[in-house]
Amino acid sequence: MTYILSHPQTSQVEISRIVGVSTNLVNYVVSALETPGLLAQRMKEHLELLDPLRLLEAISLERPLSKLVESEVRTEESEPSKVERMVRNAAVHGKGKYALTAFSALTKYTEYYITYPSVHVYSDKPLELAKRITKGRGDVAVQILRPDSELILKEVELRGELEVVQPIQVVIDLFCLGGPGRDGAVKLYQQMMQVNELDLQGSRGASSANR
Repeated sequence: MTYILSHPQTSQVEISRIVGVSTNLVNYVVSALETPGLLAQRMKEHLELLDPLRLLEAISLERPLSKLVESEVRTEESEPSKVERMVRNAAVHGKGKYALTAFSALTKYTEYYITYPSVHVYSDKPLELAKRITKGRGDVAVQILRPDSELILKEVELRGELEVVQPIQVVIDLFCLGGPGRDGAVKLYQQMMQVNELDLQGSRGASSANR
């Protein structure tokens, strides 16, 4: 699902090769997405995602972000940026893997000005991380999430001094968060697709020049 959202023009062979899953599994998922009209096979070995927002909606129904919350800690801080650094320090000292997501990650990829009262973070040691975060009565809480895919903490990006999940994972998590998260998800997804289109145009230009 993540790969299809990131690459709305793709093929079964490409998905199987890049994601590392069997063609049988890919064909099963493709068939499930074709039936409600989310995905179409325009020609042999060519797939097109028709309605990414409906796909995100379907994912959010099956995977509300609240289901992944392993622990929640109210901090002594009132600024999300300070809490993000607090989370990083706690994770590093506990020798655990972490990655910010939702609004904390969104602001690292694009300009977005809504202040959200929770910092969302994936951790491979959620309960230990919760113990290391200083508790208080500030305005910002930390919601520590259990990864439901090994790729979430495997494919992270360093933004400044903070580790964040991949952009498409931010989009999915914001949609699964619901409410104001969906506006941010749509903005980041549109930004991603614009970059993809520019990359595709550049590739076509290079191919023409080579010919």
